[in-house]
Amino acid sequence: MRILASFVVAAAALAGCGQSQDDGRKEVLNAMPAAATFDGADYADQAGKIAHGKRLATLFGCNACHGADYAGLNFGEIIPIVEGLWASNISLTMRAMSDVELERLLREGVHPTRELYVMPSKQTQFLSDRDMAALLAFLRTISPVGKPTPVPPKGFVSAVTARLPDDYWLTQQDREKRPYHNAAEEVAYFAAHQPPSLGPQLARGRMIAASLCSSCHGAALDGLGEPAGNVQGALAYDDAAFNRLLVDSIDRTGKRVLVEWGFGHEAQRLTDAERRDVIAYVRALARTRAR
Repeated sequence: MRILASFVVAAAALAGCGQSQDDGRKEVLNAMPAAATFDGADYADQAGKIAHGKRLATLFGCNACHGADYAGLNFGEIIPIVEGLWASNISLTMRAMSDVELERLLREGVHPTRELYVMPSKQTQFLSDRDMAALLAFLRTISPVGKPTPVPPKGFVSAVTARLPDDYWLTQQDREKRPYHNAAEEVAYFAAHQPPSLGPQLARGRMIAASLCSSCHGAALDGLGEPAGNVQGALAYDDAAFNRLLVDSIDRTGKRVLVEWGFGHEAQRLTDAERRDVIAYVRALARTRAR
C-alpha cells in the first residue's frame, strides 16, 4: 500500500540457514557502518547534542506525524484506510519510557506495552550511536502538553487488512495477501532488504539513502510498492539538476515533484555534504543495476 508504506512515513526478515530471525537481523544490520553519521554528529557539548537531535527529528518527520508540539495527530482523518490510528502524544508517553526502551522503539519498532504502526523505526534503525544519542537527548527536552491519545481499537489490524489494495507492498513481495504490518515487521524487512554496500567511500551516502530515501523509493531503493519508484532516473541528472531536485523538488524537466500528501524533498533538508554523498551513492547504485 503506497501511502501507508511511505508516510513519514515493510514479514519477517529472511534469516540464513541455522540462524534465528534475531541473529539474522543483527548480521544484516552490522553491514551498515556505525561510523557513518549525519553532519553535526561531532557535537562537543550537550547544547550541540540537543541541536543535532532536533535536526534529526526534523529530517525523520517526527513533528510531521506527532504534531508541532508532539501532542499527537489522528491519522484516520488524514489517511482513512487506517481509521482508528493516532500518532500518539509522545510528549506524555515518552516520560514513562527509559532510554533503553525508547531506543528499542526507534531501532526495533517495539513499544513497551503495545504494537506500533507507521512509526519509521524501519529507517531510524540505521542511525549511528552518536546520531541516536542526540535524537534521544532532544526528545527528552519535549515538554508535556495536551491529553493522552487513543490506542488502536480492537480489530484494528483486521479492519485495515480488509481495506488494503492489491499493490500493498507486502502483497507484491510475497505474492499473497498478508495482514497489515506493524513497525517491528517493517524494521525486519528494511534490515534484510537495505541497499547494498558499494565500498567505504560511499558508506555515508548509503546510510542516508537507507535512512531517508527509502521512505518513498523502497527499502532497497528498488521502488517496490512505493510511489516514487526506483532510483534509476538518477542517471539522467547532472549535479546541478540533482541538487535542485533534492533542495526544491524540481525535476530535470522543471516539474515540481510531490508525494501524495503534498510535499517533496525540501521536507528533508540535507547539508551540501550530505547531498553530495547521497547523490554519489545513488548514482553508483543505479549504474550497478543498469549493467
